[in-house]
Amino acid sequence: MAEPRIGTVDIPERIERERYFRELDYLELSALFAGPLKPSLLAKWAAVAPKHSLGLVAPSVLTHRKPPKTANPWPTDPNAGDFRDSAPGRAALAQLAAAVKQVSAACVVFQSPPLFAPSAANRAQLEKFFAEVATEETVGAPRVWVPDGLWEERTAAKFATEIGVTVAIDPLVRDPNMPPEVHYDLGVPALYFRIVGLGRTGPIRSEQLDDLVALLEHYEDIPVTVAFQSAARWKDARNLKKLLEGADVDED
Repeated sequence: MAEPRIGTVDIPERIERERYFRELDYLELSALFAGPLKPSLLAKWAAVAPKHSLGLVAPSVLTHRKPPKTANPWPTDPNAGDFRDSAPGRAALAQLAAAVKQVSAACVVFQSPPLFAPSAANRAQLEKFFAEVATEETVGAPRVWVPDGLWEERTAAKFATEIGVTVAIDPLVRDPNMPPEVHYDLGVPALYFRIVGLGRTGPIRSEQLDDLVALLEHYEDIPVTVAFQSAARWKDARNLKKLLEGADVDED
């Protein structure tokens, strides 16, 4: 089985960077989403994170009309966000590409804004954005697209493949009446599993991790990245690694 990259969305509290990368091999870093980062801060990440172990979340000005509340947000204007072409977006894209190069990023993660439905207009906007604005050559790394929850997984996977990006899904979110196999055979060249763990305050149950292991084994011939955003994401990510290595997990 091809080894999946496993990590978390941002480093959990009280976990040092050096320890993190000793135990996990991937990190989705959201710092660039809120606003620009100084090259000196990026240099610190480049010094501690192995090459191709960071996934950078794209600047909010590219994907969201409303910027997050932060002390140093990306400059914006009425034409920015929602995967549209804009002057502030192009400026942020140039800084993103520089950051990708500086930290040798594995990928760039583009988050859809809330209620970004699978309408014909939004499909056309996404296709144009990834074909003409945020191309893989411009970004400098493979692109991952996180669809809004309004998108059905197979529809999103098929569309993402058509426009040349990797789709991000949460395979643990499904209709209770549907088996884990509902996420099999998506027909994609790569996958990005973003595990939110909705409704849980503790570690994800071992039976759910078993389902995830079976899914990873099913997709053993394609690159797969797993990023936990769950409440106990540090433990969840390490438990998944233990399962893949044949060891017992810790659910306490």
